[in-house]
Amino acid sequence: MIRRALVVVAALVCTVLLGTTPAWAHGGPIAIEAHGDGGRGITATVIYTRDGHYVNVQVDMQYTAVSAAGKTVGPFPMTASNEGRGFYVSRTPLPVGEWTVTIAATHPSAATKTVSVKAAELPPVHAATPPAPAGLPTATLVAIPVALAIVALAVGFMLRRRRHARLT
Repeated sequence: MIRRALVVVAALVCTVLLGTTPAWAHGGPIAIEAHGDGGRGITATVIYTRDGHYVNVQVDMQYTAVSAAGKTVGPFPMTASNEGRGFYVSRTPLPVGEWTVTIAATHPSAATKTVSVKAAELPPVHAATPPAPAGLPTATLVAIPVALAIVALAVGFMLRRRRHARLT
């Protein structure tokens, strides 16, 4: 009995210790992955280099961009996005053109990433009317199986009544 209790306690301790190992790896150096967003913005994801998990604390980052002609813009801050942990976006758009963008982070650790980005004006989004739904309405799609079930039950009751009438 005591051996079983010791084995259970040891198993629980091992599970807790092994289950929390990835959390111990958080912290330390970070890595930045950056891209253009297809328009005039910059996006960046930040991960811990030790375990590859997204950084879940506020990262202080800014970017500076240099055009092919040598024009420099920035530094502009990157802000955390609501789209996920470790995901940051630029709030200040780049001018249209080809840019070499350098993103620098200072907290929770220092990191930099330089990427080439082509900033382009996106076409306007038109508020088009959605197309009419094709096929049967939802009420019909629900009514058909319900009607089939009722017919099947009615046939079943009639056959049962007929069989019961024969037996008596």
